[in-house]
Amino acid sequence: MTQEWSIDSNIEQESEYQVSVKKSEGVADRHDYAFFVAASENYIPGIQALFNSMAYHEMQQDVILLSFDLPADYIDSLADYSFNIRVFETQNKDSQVVGTAIERFRLSVEYGPEYKAICLLDADMFFHRDVSLFFDIAAAGFIVTTSNGMIINFNKEYQTRYQVDLGSDEYPYPKVHTTAPIFVGPADLDWFERLYTSRRIDSWDDFLYLNVLGIDMGKADRMICLPAYAWTGIHHWQLKIETSIRNIGPDLILTGTEEPIYMSHGKFWDEGYNQDLIRTMDDYRDRWDMGARCESRVADACDTLLGEFQKYLNYKF
Repeated sequence: MTQEWSIDSNIEQESEYQVSVKKSEGVADRHDYAFFVAASENYIPGIQALFNSMAYHEMQQDVILLSFDLPADYIDSLADYSFNIRVFETQNKDSQVVGTAIERFRLSVEYGPEYKAICLLDADMFFHRDVSLFFDIAAAGFIVTTSNGMIINFNKEYQTRYQVDLGSDEYPYPKVHTTAPIFVGPADLDWFERLYTSRRIDSWDDFLYLNVLGIDMGKADRMICLPAYAWTGIHHWQLKIETSIRNIGPDLILTGTEEPIYMSHGKFWDEGYNQDLIRTMDDYRDRWDMGARCESRVADACDTLLGEFQKYLNYKF
């Protein structure tokens, strides 16, 4: 059933957010680039690993953090980082998903123009290396995002659902991308605005609708879609034998194809989540009749992912 976005005013009107700005001593007032991320209290281990990985790799971009009732003492602790973290408290408390995953698009539209480029993140992501270069690419007018690891046919059914016409009843799309990370410049924030101000169809709007709108608005023509195994690891690409994450040496994290891995995505602080990774890959290995070598590689990849997460979670800067 179609629902309306839970907002009381147009996006151009004065912000409904309560604002607090945390600045570390000696840090410039504003960086040219910024990450945008939303989090609630149950995601504190995730954003702690994210911020610590930024500190570890000496990344100095601003962070725009949309808080859904994050504790005051945690917010106060953010001033210890060497980069600016600007904290905004969401006023949409009807739903944690809407108040974080959806409201971050509005925050990006309102505050993104203050920067030459921004990057949208999830709260359970962390970096294995510096990604500053991709901001430079976005500032030059391109969009950088990552593959979802699948092809979706945005056919007539999808086009009717989202009220767009892509020019063909069949539209298999090779650039199906995740919602995050996405690097964009100010000129492409109209993409996020259109998503936010459109009618809400279902809980997958920030993924499926964003992809459809990217096609409809011509964003896909300037989009660089990077491989899933080098970024989010979605669909277990950082565990599968051909592309699994490998710890080659100090701070040298590569794929099974010996390409750099830039980040990982997952709730690695949750033991149930980690156990499910093993169960899923056991089923995958059995289904494809893989042998003991695959079992060893999967176990090693799981240990590497967990070890990297814990390194950043506990990093003292």
